[in-house]
Amino acid sequence: MFAEVANYANDAAAVEKSLRLLQAFVQIAAGTTSSATDAKTWNMARGQFALARRYLRLFKWIDFSQASTITWTSSPPSSRRILATAKNMLLAIYFFMEMFCISNAMGITTSPFLTALQHHALQVWFLAISTSLVLTTYDYLFQNTESAILASSLVLDCCDILIPGSAVGWIAVDSVTVGIASCISSIIAGQQIWVRVQKEAKEREMRKREKSMRKVRFDKGTKVSEEEREGLSEKGGKEEASNGVVDESVKALANTVNDGNGGVKKRSKKT
Repeated sequence: MFAEVANYANDAAAVEKSLRLLQAFVQIAAGTTSSATDAKTWNMARGQFALARRYLRLFKWIDFSQASTITWTSSPPSSRRILATAKNMLLAIYFFMEMFCISNAMGITTSPFLTALQHHALQVWFLAISTSLVLTTYDYLFQNTESAILASSLVLDCCDILIPGSAVGWIAVDSVTVGIASCISSIIAGQQIWVRVQKEAKEREMRKREKSMRKVRFDKGTKVSEEEREGLSEKGGKEEASNGVVDESVKALANTVNDGNGGVKKRSKKT
């Protein structure tokens, strides 16, 4: 269990959703408290959680830009390709615009231009979620996607659209309702991320085991080869030694024969 929690905690998307859930809790607390002092404290905590989340998604626009390109180039021409590409592109534009507003969020600047840019970024986010709702409806009507996945996507989009909608004034809801909706979507998204993270961890573990098994087999094969080479070397050394003994014996025999022949010749000369 601790390993699974560690896998989840080491994922950036999981951390962002966890902070989002905490932000939703303090938003509900700030909206339900009757004390102005407590409300100020809760709103301060909410701002800190929101700022921490923005650090994690500062360059998120790059991922959605790549996703929009992949969706457009890898999918056949269809209405779904247009909707999916538009969704990813709008999200990329939203995160790209929001990136420039980080200094205002940190309290470093108080630029009216960046405040207006943040407002327009939220409008783009609203359009992106609206496109996602249309895409989910299209999948429900024309695709063979599992109904459970479509239901989760529909609930997520319906909850998330309240956040930018209420911020830009297009949907009239109070902060408590937005906090509850954010809690629901954060829990659902967190559960999906949990499944993905654990699946990736299992796949990494399997690849690691396969690699270690291949290494063990390679080491065993190398050891066997070395033993075979050593055996062949020892066998070759013994053969060379025996051949050397034979050669020495042959040489000795030849010398003996030569000596015998020489002695015969000498005796024949004397006679």
